[in-house]
Amino acid sequence: MQVLGISGSPVNNSNTDRLVKTVLEATGLDYEFIKLSEYNIHPCRACLGCARDNICRQKDDWHIVENKIKECAALVIGGYPTYGTLDSRTKMLTERMYSMHHQRMLNKGKIGVAVAVGVGRGIPGVDHAADQIAAFMQMEGINVIGKVSGTGNIACLSCGYGGTCGISGVPLLFGKGAMPSKDKYISIEGQKDIIEKAKEIGQKIREMLAGK
Repeated sequence: MQVLGISGSPVNNSNTDRLVKTVLEATGLDYEFIKLSEYNIHPCRACLGCARDNICRQKDDWHIVENKIKECAALVIGGYPTYGTLDSRTKMLTERMYSMHHQRMLNKGKIGVAVAVGVGRGIPGVDHAADQIAAFMQMEGINVIGKVSGTGNIACLSCGYGGTCGISGVPLLFGKGAMPSKDKYISIEGQKDIIEKAKEIGQKIREMLAGK
């Protein structure tokens, strides 16, 4: 496995998932895609038990994900913004990867890509989420070759109360009196410029790995 794609979105087949996969597929290389929500991973305890040998002392599924990260030459991480900042699972991933940082910088030299999908349309956060992922990668010595951000869907469209809730985001995004409906859903595939950018980044990964 040369390229690893990781999605912080817990939603099945989410826009975030599919944008990460678009990058992976465009590489034409052997890749693997995983969702953090399918693993039992705890937050970092800041115990520094990993400082001596880069091995986290927590007993959870982190070691499964960690081994995949160690194996790959390129890492594509996708997250989404909640309340204007990076989602909890993706943030937890970055903090748990700190165990690979001490003394040896185990991820130094890998290729990195930051992916984010958010509500957009005037709601802040999506570019900030991508920037957070990219900044983390840079601190780990990962060579960030691209960032791509797309527009996703507000939870109020699918919660079941978006048409009656007094604080629904549906009228905020679509106008007074707007109601949840299928035509308001946005797919990442419909954002041609974003898909094209993701494919270009994937092709760049292939070119860079071929040159090694």
